[in-house]
Amino acid sequence: MRLTVRSVDYNPPELGEQLPFSFELLRCIAGPDRSDYWLGRLDEPLHWLDNGRERMIEHLIICARWQGTRVELLARNLAINIAYVIDPSQIDDQTLSLEKCRYVAIGIADEAGRDGAISDRPMLSGFIRSAFGLGKSD
Repeated sequence: MRLTVRSVDYNPPELGEQLPFSFELLRCIAGPDRSDYWLGRLDEPLHWLDNGRERMIEHLIICARWQGTRVELLARNLAINIAYVIDPSQIDDQTLSLEKCRYVAIGIADEAGRDGAISDRPMLSGFIRSAFGLGKSD
């Protein structure tokens, strides 16, 4: 599954200049506080100014921001928390170590196809779909 982030808030200024950006979800990974984090590999590295030093970010950790929502197929307008993977050993770890990541932003993401195209289906993710009259969640 692939997601495209089209807007961000509470973010380093240089991240907003790199929108939109897309990534492939590699696998779900459990963390110390929840079991539904996702490791993603960016299509193109993101540039990050970390205390004045430029770094290239190739992997992200994301999760659905709101309780009752989740990362799923056909997700649209999904609020996510975004963290940069700053320690490459996290990529192979079986559980999430928060010390190996840096939380950077809140984003709005949509599922995207391999060609980057986003479905025009107006779907929100998770249980809140029924509140918007879009049917029951799985």
